[in-house]
Amino acid sequence: MTTASIGDLVGWRIKALQEGTRFERTPRRNSYDEHDPRAQIFRPICGGRVGDALRWRDKLLQVAREYNTHHKKKGEREGPLGSNGLWVLEVLLGFVDFASGRCDPALDTICAKARLARATVVRAIEALKEHGFLDKVRRTRRTGRSPAEGPQREQISNAYAFATRLVAAVQQRFAQLVGGRQRAEAIQARKKAQAAERQALLARPLGTLGSALHPGDKQMARVLDAIGARLDEVPSSSPSASSVSREYPA
Repeated sequence: MTTASIGDLVGWRIKALQEGTRFERTPRRNSYDEHDPRAQIFRPICGGRVGDALRWRDKLLQVAREYNTHHKKKGEREGPLGSNGLWVLEVLLGFVDFASGRCDPALDTICAKARLARATVVRAIEALKEHGFLDKVRRTRRTGRSPAEGPQREQISNAYAFATRLVAAVQQRFAQLVGGRQRAEAIQARKKAQAAERQALLARPLGTLGSALHPGDKQMARVLDAIGARLDEVPSSSPSASSVSREYPA
């Protein structure tokens, strides 16, 4: 490296000190460019469906509270996440864009929203990360400056993702809570389909019910079809509750 190039590299620093200009700090270790695949940790939540995503968010908070209570050690005032950890998790979830999963508020923004000191928020984030409720990636961005103008890269806000490294038991509990509504909807849909199938059977001629009800037993189906066919031939003098519709006349 020549004397001229050294002067170019430190010249902007001297000028900044003289003018009182403050440049961004040097990027921290284990930071990735914002476009680096390792920094792309955002994932859509429930396909961006607001109602489902809000339920997902509420159930994650519920699981975190349960985990914090269950793992609280005897004699200690709080669990491993702590009240601050639970509150910071709730605050961070409030910044999520459900459609893209994007969540990258600046640390100062989180502190202001949570009304907590910076050190407290940092400790809470680390606790959430340690126990699998939160993932965090440090990110940088190119500044577009030349080496003689200033740093070529600056630190930007962290990227956050949720529930990516939950332990198996917690993940199972979370899936159980989130999937409860889906199971209820599936059961309801199955009941409706069964009711429609029964209605379709009752609307068929009696001479074909045997084949419909016992497709695997041909002999039984033939007998029932024959009985049904005889009943179909009997004229009905007046409607009654024993008619095919199974309803009384109006």
